[in-house]
Amino acid sequence: MPAGTGAQNPGTLPGPHPPSARPTWLVVLSSMTLVYGGLMLVSGLTVLRDPMVAVRMPVGQAMPADALKRQLAEAGAPVIVRHQRAIRARAAASLVLGLLMLYAAAATLSRDRHGRTATLTAAWLGIVYQIGTLPLVVPIAREYAVEVAPLVAPLVAVEAAKSADGGVRPEIPPAPPEPESVARGLQSVFVGLAVAVALTGVFVSLLLIAYFGGRRGRALYGLGPAPPPR
Repeated sequence: MPAGTGAQNPGTLPGPHPPSARPTWLVVLSSMTLVYGGLMLVSGLTVLRDPMVAVRMPVGQAMPADALKRQLAEAGAPVIVRHQRAIRARAAASLVLGLLMLYAAAATLSRDRHGRTATLTAAWLGIVYQIGTLPLVVPIAREYAVEVAPLVAPLVAVEAAKSADGGVRPEIPPAPPEPESVARGLQSVFVGLAVAVALTGVFVSLLLIAYFGGRRGRALYGLGPAPPPR
């Protein structure tokens, strides 16, 4: 009798079936996927609507917040113009990945038989997204740091003087540091933040791959080896 015409041969893999229960690890990882996808979706929509948020940084109290925000926006505008296509492309990719992550989370939580496949696909694409877009983010972070360094230098001087005087703002503002040194410090912060975000995304994706692609995921979706015939 040709193979496959009778009973299933020993060791063959059955097709995926909906999981009969939701183990704790499935609920936890699906919730992480849901949050991750939601953040990616909101981030992509926000940047597509207003690309300036890609270079927006929090402001301190050394000068009026509205004035500083306006100056930072004006300083960051040339950076946005130079990298507008890359920023929008990254935002569009974030939007697509966010939707896929949300679908994967919904599929696993609803016990869809394609939940494992959707999650693994989203996880691998998440790694590609984080690694592939990092070279786009780093130049933007470096250029933005150079542009805003002259604005941030006086704030750095005031904050340093306040720390030296026990938190009391000095009556005579100290001389600000050189913009070049401030730019180097800002570059380290911005680039380090971008790398940390990328590594966090890669870690989450690897966690999904390890569980859904490993023994637990295969067993949960009925993809383990078939039992030997009696």
